[in-house]
Amino acid sequence: MRRSSEYYSEIGHYLHRVVALIDRRGDAMFRGELGISLSQFTLLRLFEASDEVPSQQLLADRLGIAKSAVSRQIDIARRSGWIDVAVSPSSRRQHTLTLTPEGRKLLGRAKTLVENSELTGFGDLPEADVEATLRTLKALHAKLTEPNPS
Repeated sequence: MRRSSEYYSEIGHYLHRVVALIDRRGDAMFRGELGISLSQFTLLRLFEASDEVPSQQLLADRLGIAKSAVSRQIDIARRSGWIDVAVSPSSRRQHTLTLTPEGRKLLGRAKTLVENSELTGFGDLPEADVEATLRTLKALHAKLTEPNPS
C-alpha cells in the first residue's frame, strides 16, 4: 500500500511535467501561427480579463516573470501596436494600458487557436475525468492559497 506522501510527490511531479509540456506546446503554437510568445498572449489576455488596468506586480505574478521583465513585455506589446500606454489621470507615476483594436484582433485569433488546440489535445479524454481533475486542482489551489498557520 502506498503512503499519502508518495501520492503527493507523484502529483507534484506530473503537475510540473504537464505545465512544462503545455507551456512548451503553447509557445511553439503561438510562435508558429501568430509570431508571438505564450507570455505575450498571456499578457494580452490579462488586459481582456480585467475591467481594471492590471498593475505591473499583478502582471508579473500572472505571467510568472520578474516585475522588471514585465516592462519589456509591455514595451514589445506597445511597439507591436497591441496596447496603448498613457499616463494615468490619477497619478503621473502610473500608466494606463489598454488593448488596441489590433491587440483585440490578435487576441481573438489567439483564443481561437487555444480552443482548437484544447479540442485536439483534450477532446478524447472522458469528460468525467476532466471534471474530476478540475475539481482536484481547484481544491489543491484553495488549500495552497490558505495562509500558513504560524
